[in-house]
Amino acid sequence: MKIHQDNFSYAILLSIDEGKSKGSGFRLKYKGFNFLVSAKHVFYDENNKLYGDTLIANCPSSPLGQGQLQLQIDLTAANIFYSKTSDVCVLLLGENHHLTTPTGHLKYETGDHKRPAQLKLKEYVEVLEQTAKHITSLEVEATRNLSEIGIANDVYLMGYPTSLGLTQSKYFDITKPLIRKGIISGINTNEETFIIDCPSYQGNSGGPVVEQGEDGYFRIIGLVSQYIPYETTWYNNRERIKNTEVSNSGFSVCVPFDKINELIESKINSL
Repeated sequence: MKIHQDNFSYAILLSIDEGKSKGSGFRLKYKGFNFLVSAKHVFYDENNKLYGDTLIANCPSSPLGQGQLQLQIDLTAANIFYSKTSDVCVLLLGENHHLTTPTGHLKYETGDHKRPAQLKLKEYVEVLEQTAKHITSLEVEATRNLSEIGIANDVYLMGYPTSLGLTQSKYFDITKPLIRKGIISGINTNEETFIIDCPSYQGNSGGPVVEQGEDGYFRIIGLVSQYIPYETTWYNNRERIKNTEVSNSGFSVCVPFDKINELIESKINSL
């Protein structure tokens, strides 16, 4: 089964205070609400302080290349929450009002745009640009928890690796996500993380990871947290000099959807 093109439109480009912090994220429909989901470290520093006051979120069209939805969010007024145990952050964008009544499980629905809905944005969210007719939000039914994913299953990593110098290249459009394909390389149940063999870079953090399951269907299973470094150390015995170089190993640590669900459930009654 081929991955549906809607999946490529999940990833959102995030920028706080004109690039003071950049990352990726995705929109999630959850019990009538619409959340922006990303990695905690995209929004907060090591002291749990926000990097800035204003967030710009660029949501690509579905299918890609047919416009975008650009949102400006006042972080000082926003309903924003982060996990104390995982690299996860969620921000309430608004409420979903479905235009159709679901008749079965999402995976059995047909058509280019499933579960159409209108989004009523919160007062701290302003639309700066809307040139796209269709924007994709993730349905909870199209997700999978850590206990369900399988080692060696194919995965797709989607996001905006802004640190690669794409702004200087005429061959890349930085307003559109880049996609990498790999496999699930390992699962750490003690730390509640999983590893994929896709290299990630600054800007990829918070981007969605899509798994092709044993049944052939594609589901988001988590988000990118960080890359695994590879260290090379050399010594000069005569001068007693030691030098360590750190590079990207090509593996990335990901936070499973369980932690996103856990965070939202802990806060949803207060919304």
